[in-house]
Amino acid sequence: MPVEANVPEILTEKIDGIPLYLIPTTIAGQIRKKRESVFQIKVERKFFHSYTITVETRDEYAQRINQEALAYTEGKGHG
Repeated sequence: MPVEANVPEILTEKIDGIPLYLIPTTIAGQIRKKRESVFQIKVERKFFHSYTITVETRDEYAQRINQEALAYTEGKGHG
């Protein structure tokens, strides 16, 4: 039987359509939910007064950086 590696699931949350006045409440709720694992919070303005909030944890950040580094080293000799 093959042993599967313990790969953390992706928990990045992207919350769309947040009005400006709810940004602080939404961010506070995400911090309460994810606690110390929060690494990065991005707020992007979309249409009119609507915003998108993206919350990334430390584990997800490390995994993304490793994937980007791997893709860079694999494609280094091409082109």
